[in-house]
Amino acid sequence: MTSGDPVGVGRYRLLARLGQGGMGRVYLGRSPGGHAVAVKVVREALLRDEGFRLRFVREVAAARRVTGHFTAEVVDADPEGSPAWLATEYVPGLSLQDAVARHGVWQEQAVRGLGAALAEALAAVHAADLMHRDLKPSNVLLAPDGPRVIDFGISAAAGDTALTQTGMVIGTPGFIPPEQLRHESAGPAGDVFALGAVLAYAATGTGPFGGGASHAVNYRVVHQDADLRGLTPALMDVVARCLAKDPAERPPLSSLLEELGHRDADERPVPDGRPVPDGSAAVARWMPGPVVDSATRLRAEVPTEPLPRVGDGAPEPPAASTPLRNRRRRLRMALAVATALAVTVTGTVLWKVAASEDDPSLSSPPNVEQLWSRTLDEGQKLTVATEEMVYLPNEDSHEITVLSGADGSRRWGRRVEVADAPERPDSLFGDGIMATTVSGGLLYYSSSGYLYAVDADNGDPRWRNKGPFFSPAPIVVGNRAYVHETVAFYVLDTRTGGELWRYSFGTVTSDGMIVAGDTVLVHDRGKKLIAVDTGTHKEKWTYEADSDAETAPVVADGKVYFGTRDGALYALDDGSGDEVWRRTFQGKLWDGRLVGGAGVPKVVGGTVYFENDGYVSAFDAGTGRPLWQKKQDAEKVTSLTVVDGTVLVHNDDGYVSAFDAVTGRPLWQKKLRSLTVVDRTVLGHDSEGYLSALDARSGKPRWREPLDVDPDADIRIVGNTVYIEHDDRVTAYRVAT
Repeated sequence: MTSGDPVGVGRYRLLARLGQGGMGRVYLGRSPGGHAVAVKVVREALLRDEGFRLRFVREVAAARRVTGHFTAEVVDADPEGSPAWLATEYVPGLSLQDAVARHGVWQEQAVRGLGAALAEALAAVHAADLMHRDLKPSNVLLAPDGPRVIDFGISAAAGDTALTQTGMVIGTPGFIPPEQLRHESAGPAGDVFALGAVLAYAATGTGPFGGGASHAVNYRVVHQDADLRGLTPALMDVVARCLAKDPAERPPLSSLLEELGHRDADERPVPDGRPVPDGSAAVARWMPGPVVDSATRLRAEVPTEPLPRVGDGAPEPPAASTPLRNRRRRLRMALAVATALAVTVTGTVLWKVAASEDDPSLSSPPNVEQLWSRTLDEGQKLTVATEEMVYLPNEDSHEITVLSGADGSRRWGRRVEVADAPERPDSLFGDGIMATTVSGGLLYYSSSGYLYAVDADNGDPRWRNKGPFFSPAPIVVGNRAYVHETVAFYVLDTRTGGELWRYSFGTVTSDGMIVAGDTVLVHDRGKKLIAVDTGTHKEKWTYEADSDAETAPVVADGKVYFGTRDGALYALDDGSGDEVWRRTFQGKLWDGRLVGGAGVPKVVGGTVYFENDGYVSAFDAGTGRPLWQKKQDAEKVTSLTVVDGTVLVHNDDGYVSAFDAVTGRPLWQKKLRSLTVVDRTVLGHDSEGYLSALDARSGKPRWREPLDVDPDADIRIVGNTVYIEHDDRVTAYRVAT
C-alpha cells in the first residue's frame, strides 16, 4: 500500500495491494466479519465514460449469477459508486503464470485436470450469458482445493468504451482468438481458444504463438499455426482443436469436460506420490505437489491487519523488527516459495556454497545509494533505460516522458506523433505506441504500422516510415536500420527514414535475425539458416541442419555457430556456409529426451560455451573438440555468461553456478533471482528483496543491501545503475561494483 491508496472501500477495510491492470487496482480486503475478499477499484479514466458505466453495471449483475466451483464468486459490488468497485472471493494461491515460472511445466495428467476444471469454470460463465474474453495464465489462480478463474465477464465492459474504439483489441496477445483480432463477432468459442492456449502454456512454459511484440504475436495467431512441439500427442490433439482458426471447428466445452475430466475422484493420482496436505477432501489431487504446497503455505500467511504503507516519495518507516514487518517478510517468502540452499552432489560435481548470508563481512557500510524515486503516471511504463536517461512511454495517451538517470529530473516530455488507426476492419494495428530502442542518438517507436524516430535527447521528430512493421526494434548498424518481419527485412536510412532496399526470404523466418559485417543471418521456422549479402542484396548461401534450429546464430572468428533442437552445436564457414564441424552431447551425462531450450552459444578466447536445457559444454572453437561437459541439477539453464575465466550459469531453480572456464571445475553456487555482470562483479537480487554483489571468480560476497521491494519487481541493471519499477513507481539506485 502507498499513501495514495484508500483505507477502505464500501464496508471493506483494505490490507494490501494485490496488483493492477487495465481496469484498475486490486486490493486484499477484509469484511467486518473477518472474511477476506479481493476488491477491484475501477480506474477513474474509465468511469468518465458513461457507456462504460452502463456496461459495467450490466456485467457486474451478470457476474453475480456465476456460481461455478472453479470461479472466484462475486460477493459484493457498487458499480455506480465513486469509485466503482467489485469484491470477489479472495483466492490465496499462485497464479498459473507464477506457478510455471517457479515450479516448472506440468505433466500431462496435471494439464488434463487443469483443463477439465477450467472448462467447468467457463461453462458456468457461459451459462450466465457471459464470456470471459481475457482468459490467460495470470487470470487462473491455484488454491489448495483447485484453480479459480478470475475477472470473468468484466473485461467485456472495458471493450465497449470510447478508450478502446480506435482499433485496439481487449485481451492478452497470444490468448486472443483470431476472429476477435479480425474484428469479427466473438462468441463462447473465443474462450475455448484461450483455454487451449492456457493449456499449452502449462505444458510448455510458453504460449503457443511465441512472444515478442504484441503486433507480431497477433499476426501469428491470425496467419500461422500454433507451435505445439512440447506437448504429448494426446494433449497436442486436444489443444490443436481448441486453437482452430475457424471458431466453428473448436470443440464445445461439454465435450472437453468429457475428454479431459475424471469420472471418479478416486482415479486422481496424489501428486508426486506425496501425502495430501490437511483437508484432503478439498485438495485438488491432480495439481503438482509443489504447487499445492505453495498454495497451502500462502493460505496460512494471509495478513489480518493492514501492511505498512509506503509514502509517495518518502521512505518507509525503518521498523524492521515490528510484527507487521515480520509478517510482510513471511508473506514475501511464502510468495517466493523459497527453498533451503543445500550442498548438492551430481555425478562428480561437488558444489561449494558461497559465503553465508550471515557473514560478518556483510555488515560493511552501505554500498547502495538511492538516487531518486518517482511516481509513475497512470499508463506509464519503463521500457527503455540507459545510464543517462529513462524513457517512460504511455501507450494509450501517446506521450513519452524522459527522466535523467542521475537525479530523476524531467529531461523532456511530449505527446508524440502517431498515425491514424487503420480503417480496415481486419487490421491488426492499433493506435498505441511501443517504444523499444535507443541507438545512434535516436529513440525508435512504432504505431499503426509506422516506424518512428525521434531525437533521444529532446524528443524532436526526425522521420517516420510506413511499412508492415510489427517489430519496432530495428537493428541499427551505422546509418542503416534493419527492420525484421516474418517474411522479409527492410533497410532504412537512419538519417532520413527512407527505404534503401528490402529482401524477401520466400519463407517464414524466426525471431533472432542478426547483422554481422556484410551478412544478414536468420533461421527459417525449420532447419534452414539463410545468409543474405548486404552488398549485393542477394542470397549469399543457405544451410540445412538435421534438426530444427533452436538458437540465434553467433558469428566469431570467421565462423557461424548455432544450436539445434536435437542438442547439436554447428559451426559453419561464414563466407561459404560450408559445415566446419558439428558436435552433439554424448556419454552418460546426456539424456536424449531432454532436448530443446538451448541458449545462444558464447565464443570467448577460442572456446565455444553452449547450453541445452540442463547441460553445459565447452568446445574448441576451431576443431569442435569437446573440452568439458556438465549436467546441472536443475532442468533448464536460463542464462550463461563468461567473465574473468569463469562460466556463470543461471538455472531455472534460481541458482547461479560458477565453473572454471578452462577445466569446467565447479567453483561456487549461490541462489539469486536475477543475474547481471558488471566488470568482474555479479549483481543479483534474492527472494527477500536484497541486492547482492559477489566476486565473479571466487563467489565471495562484497556486499548485500536491502532494496525493500517485492522480489518480483521489474529490476533492470544498466552499468552500475539499478532501475526498479514497482507499485506505480520507478526508483534508481547507484551500486558499488
